[in-house]
Amino acid sequence: MTREQIKEQFPDATEEQITAILNINGTDLTEAKKKNVDPKVLKQLQDDSAAYKKLQEAGLTDEEKIQKALDDAAASKIDFQKKSNRLEVEKILVAAGLTEDDYKDVIDGLVSEDAEKSKNLATNLAAMLSKQKESAVQKTKEELMDGTKGGNGGGTDGSSGADEKTDDVKNVESISFGSVSKEAQAARDYYK
Repeated sequence: MTREQIKEQFPDATEEQITAILNINGTDLTEAKKKNVDPKVLKQLQDDSAAYKKLQEAGLTDEEKIQKALDDAAASKIDFQKKSNRLEVEKILVAAGLTEDDYKDVIDGLVSEDAEKSKNLATNLAAMLSKQKESAVQKTKEELMDGTKGGNGGGTDGSSGADEKTDDVKNVESISFGSVSKEAQAARDYYK
């Protein structure tokens, strides 16, 4: 970042403020460079690690090599089983109408090595969410119905609604039918 760039973004900045911004930016860059590992050094460390592992394996007896291969195979089997179970759990959750954003934070807790346990947890979660959704929809419908009148002009409580006239309707009726209150008559007389 240059002084000119800072002046373009902050035209009212003083020279002291510009210098302070440049110093902060320079400090940040210096710290970031210190934390970065040189790619050549990183490559050398990776090569050394691979060579060390080869030396370790060369020193193993045949029995130890077999055991290591068995351990690696078992770890791969567990990894595959978890991935397979994760797919099954995702199928159940998607079938329940959830998106990846909905279940991304909880799916790791649902997936285990045991396929049945994973499926049961996912199914139970989907059922619970489905019940909550149905309950929320029903509650919303009830709230909407509470605020409306029935088809016969009556209220939701079954009354005819005859006493439930709005102020506008009452005012029009009083003007139309001649029975005007003193206040309404005074308001009419004001405009004559």
